[in-house]
Amino acid sequence: MSNEQKSDDDEVRTVVESYFTAIHEGDIDRLKEVFEPTATLIGWDEGELRRVNLDQWFEFVKSIPSPASEGVIQDGKIVWLDVTGTAAVAKVTETYRMFKYVDYLTLLKIGDQWRVVGKCYHQYER
Repeated sequence: MSNEQKSDDDEVRTVVESYFTAIHEGDIDRLKEVFEPTATLIGWDEGELRRVNLDQWFEFVKSIPSPASEGVIQDGKIVWLDVTGTAAVAKVTETYRMFKYVDYLTLLKIGDQWRVVGKCYHQYER
């Protein structure tokens, strides 16, 4: 693995870890740093296929108490990470509210920053 590849892997991991922290704390400003403004979110949520844009998702996150404020431990984990040049995919697991999620985060290196451009997810009941 080249030094550049290792650095990109580390940078993508940092973005994903920032995502975990931001969603756990309900930190919209940090989520805005993690996600590209045109990112899309799609997945099965409570038995329904949902497509939401970032503004809708941010409003939802702001409208409810954060898991951190309720004393919930952040449990996000990176299952695997694949980085090729300026594109990356991370498979992650996390608990949010009453559900366990598997997310596939698609990231692109835009300029010198890695940003999430898409989130596809599956929801499980805990």
